[in-house]
Amino acid sequence: MSTGAHRAGRRQVTRRRVAEAAATLFTERGYAGTTLQAIADTAGVHVQTIYQAFGTKVGVLAETAAVLVAGPDEDSATPPPERAWVRELFAEPDPVRQLAMYAAHMRTVSERYMGLLDIMRVTAAVDPEVGAFLTAAEQGRYDGPRHITPELAAKGALKPGLTAERAADIMYALTTYDVYRSLLIDRGWPGAETEQFIAESLAAALLSKQ
Repeated sequence: MSTGAHRAGRRQVTRRRVAEAAATLFTERGYAGTTLQAIADTAGVHVQTIYQAFGTKVGVLAETAAVLVAGPDEDSATPPPERAWVRELFAEPDPVRQLAMYAAHMRTVSERYMGLLDIMRVTAAVDPEVGAFLTAAEQGRYDGPRHITPELAAKGALKPGLTAERAADIMYALTTYDVYRSLLIDRGWPGAETEQFIAESLAAALLSKQ
């Protein structure tokens, strides 16, 4: 490995360590109650390292969200279309299975992300920067369905008269984090049953009968 690649790898490890520390502290103390110094202490880095890497506290929040969404096996800097689960989904020929894969992915993301999401929603009411980030993050969540449904339409898999755009809206609504919260947390459903219900709901709402 070259010196430059080694340094880049170390920087990425540091960014993830900071993001993981921030995720814990934001959830425990709230956004306003968490200082960059506290994040630095928990991550075992100098606070100046955080300023150099992220610039602002919102920058740390954005990286924290990105790491939680990407998961432990993906680099948060990898564009979503290049991530392993996305490549697998688009390689799958069966539309029913594709929707099941998406439902499963959103379940795992929800489990990692809901605690931070709660903090961001509370903070967004009083902090415009966090509010702007949360709006952008939700647009990013819509991008998943927006790229999947045209592919389903191209296969002729969507219900007659259902456009790819309307299908994306439905898919976005049925896989909101709050749907997973309602079933997994509020009602105590097992994860596998939650996945199955949402996958079946997506198929029923979107797909023509083959």
